[in-house]
Amino acid sequence: MAAVDILQAIILGAIQGLTEWLPISSSGHLALVQLAMGLKVPVFYDAVLHLGTLTGVFAIYRKDIANVVKSIFGQNRAEAKEGAHRPQGGRMLWFIVLGTIPTATIGLAFSSFFEYSFYDPLSIGVGFIVTGVFVLITLFLKAGSKKLDAADAVLIGVGQGLSIFSSISRSGATVAAGMFRGVEREQLVRYSFLLSVPAILGAAAVDMISADEQERAELYSIGIESYIVGAAISAAVGYASIRVLIRLVIRGKFYLFAFYCFAIGIATFLLL
Repeated sequence: MAAVDILQAIILGAIQGLTEWLPISSSGHLALVQLAMGLKVPVFYDAVLHLGTLTGVFAIYRKDIANVVKSIFGQNRAEAKEGAHRPQGGRMLWFIVLGTIPTATIGLAFSSFFEYSFYDPLSIGVGFIVTGVFVLITLFLKAGSKKLDAADAVLIGVGQGLSIFSSISRSGATVAAGMFRGVEREQLVRYSFLLSVPAILGAAAVDMISADEQERAELYSIGIESYIVGAAISAAVGYASIRVLIRLVIRGKFYLFAFYCFAIGIATFLLL
């Protein structure tokens, strides 16, 4: 288990931030870079990088997240006057719960396989190709106009569950699933990002709870400065990549990432 120096932390953080939200798979890129560097960092370090990129979601969708949190504690006065209508925050909370259920089920049922895929070059290459197929399909889908419903939430949650596989992109799978269902693009992107919050937080919690003594000891093989630098870089770059993704999805340019996924997938096969 190699330690991570500052330069490596910068590289890993930048790659995580750039690829977490774009449909090109952050975990797949991190796996390839770690293999190239001869690193095998603790899973918790990858979780810290993911938490760094998650701050971008909180920054951009802070009002939506605030509404969801408020709905947990009940309606405010304005919402109560609306009568039986569920407030926007309450609806989003319900959809997040529905989407999280298949994600958690898939993650827990296939956790060993997903962990293995992170260190297997063949699996990484296959995942990139699968992501490319998901993303390319969106080229042939018309822009939807329907509002998100319960069935959409569940299907998008299944897509997020599949993305736990090392190089299947979370945004690639979730956005493609929502576009297939005809969900309005701006609402789809918003839901996709909000759905990532419990998934990333839950994964980090599971990593800590399930870690054995050796894995906990490995956490201290990396200096605190590498944790801070990696998280900070992933947060800054991640924020910018979210903005880019939103614009590309709304403009119908999401499919362009498919060609990159195919290229890096084929390159991975050739380098095996």
